[in-house]
Amino acid sequence: MGHVLKLEAVLFDLDGTLVDSVPDVRWSLNQALAAEGRDAVSIDKVKDYVGQGARQLAERALVDTGGMRDDAQHQRLLDGFLTTYRNNPVQFTTVFPGVFEALARLQARGTKLAICTNKPDITTWPVLRSLGFDKIFPVVLCGDKARKQKPDGAHVTQTAEMLGVDPANCIMVGDSENDILAAHDASVPSVFVTFGYCHMPLDALRPTVVIDHFDALDDALAQITNGTVSA
Repeated sequence: MGHVLKLEAVLFDLDGTLVDSVPDVRWSLNQALAAEGRDAVSIDKVKDYVGQGARQLAERALVDTGGMRDDAQHQRLLDGFLTTYRNNPVQFTTVFPGVFEALARLQARGTKLAICTNKPDITTWPVLRSLGFDKIFPVVLCGDKARKQKPDGAHVTQTAEMLGVDPANCIMVGDSENDILAAHDASVPSVFVTFGYCHMPLDALRPTVVIDHFDALDDALAQITNGTVSA
């Protein structure tokens, strides 16, 4: 007989899952690109960049706007982007509908909450504090603080360990291939939200449950814990 999941904690990705942050990421990135004499990049380009961490985002932006001359240019762009974004975290960022209500319901039931994100620590915390998420999530594990970042399952299991719960009793909520592949790698069920920044076909990802709005999160979690669906 397989493991019966006793839901103790829900782990959430941040960008594309809880918040639509691409407008701010794009604005800050374009400020840094302009300082390098490069053209601005589009919203769609930035949606394609996000998810792998800031260093890769900076590299891809340089490649797409004329090529990366050297490591020094890469570092300058990265530093300029991170500084600008840290100082302007939520000019245009919005929280997806139903997020705060869904989190409040989980808290009321005593479910532990954590954020498991590839976003770097330096820009994650300004976003969380500005939106009030720092009061909701006692554990936040950023990509540059994790032993290994998503899509490696170790990012998920380390987040669960920081919460003091068995990963086998956690569920991962995310919007991208990194989130769902990490959940698979950690043998953790997943809830996929359709409104984020995924770069892979959904049928190739095979999340446990798919939702289109946070109003549906409770039912999705219940389906998993009741064994109606399996990871």
